[in-house]
Amino acid sequence: MIKDLIEKQVVCSQRNEKGKACHGGLKRYHPFADYYNEADSDTLKLLEKEFGREETLILLKCEECLTVYRLPEILEKRYQS
Repeated sequence: MIKDLIEKQVVCSQRNEKGKACHGGLKRYHPFADYYNEADSDTLKLLEKEFGREETLILLKCEECLTVYRLPEILEKRYQS
């Protein structure tokens, strides 16, 4: 799942089936960098469809539930063009 990062957000806000928020830490995520091996091919396909295969792409990823977050800079680029 890919979500938009909310201003000043530092933990994951993804809710489970019971409605409880994950609150996992968000870490930088470089999905297409040469040194990073993403185990989930479905996630890579989803990211490639939305962002293209850009090696310098930086996103955030939850350490617990693995939800991916778009950074505000990426959202600005999308809405400006």
